[in-house]
Amino acid sequence: MALQLEAPAKLTTRFKIVSRRADGYHEVEADMVSLSLGDGLSICVTQEPSVVTMVADPLLGGASRYEVGVDGTNSVVRALDFLGVSAHVVVNKRIPYGAGLGGGSSDAAAILRHFGYRGDLREVARLGADVPPSLVGGHVRVGGIGDQVEALEEIERHYVLFLPDFSISTVAVYGAFDRVGSDGGDNDLFLAACEVEPKLRALGEELHARFLRPVLLAGSGSTLFMEGSFAELGLVAERGDPAAHATMLSSAVGEVVAIGCHTLPRLRRATTTSKE
Repeated sequence: MALQLEAPAKLTTRFKIVSRRADGYHEVEADMVSLSLGDGLSICVTQEPSVVTMVADPLLGGASRYEVGVDGTNSVVRALDFLGVSAHVVVNKRIPYGAGLGGGSSDAAAILRHFGYRGDLREVARLGADVPPSLVGGHVRVGGIGDQVEALEEIERHYVLFLPDFSISTVAVYGAFDRVGSDGGDNDLFLAACEVEPKLRALGEELHARFLRPVLLAGSGSTLFMEGSFAELGLVAERGDPAAHATMLSSAVGEVVAIGCHTLPRLRRATTTSKE
């Protein structure tokens, strides 16, 4: 049986850096939610060696930021190896790479959840800092280096994500943070992300002027977002499905894909879809 797994994107709605440890890792405090935008995984357990296939499946725009390599660093490959299981997995990527939405971590978490992992979250944090909160899912508060997760009361919110045609390196952003610090906003990494990629600040200012709403940074970027629905922002979908709507915007820094989505509750189960 082939099963369909959901791998929701995570949105960091508040992000604070508490301290920098001697080993170079940063202790954080953050609030995160699961989104209706997500990758879809098809999985079939096998006795043969694992085969992982990544398929770029953006709602709109080019496919280059959705093309992820399949090697030893791939999050799905690492999750299967971590569990010691073999499976054929096809991942339809709708979460772009380097967008601050935890796409790789959500894919790994979907694999762990499917196989019923109930172990120490500190262990799975080795697969990625966003894997523990993605594994718990829903509305959570995160501490430590991402390995401390507290489930919070579920909330219902609509957000519009703005995905520019560039990505930002998380490593580079943390390095910049150690130099420039925070501007005191809701995301301590915003100033550092703008230092790494100045186009990010220009886009944020343009979006704020256009929609007259606070513009926030998702994780370490490059996605910007604001609270509200497509209709509330006066946007009309060019493409959509029950989970998310999308339209293309022109900006001074290039084309931007706007995606309207909503929050999800935690821990959604896999469903049987077909035979293989």
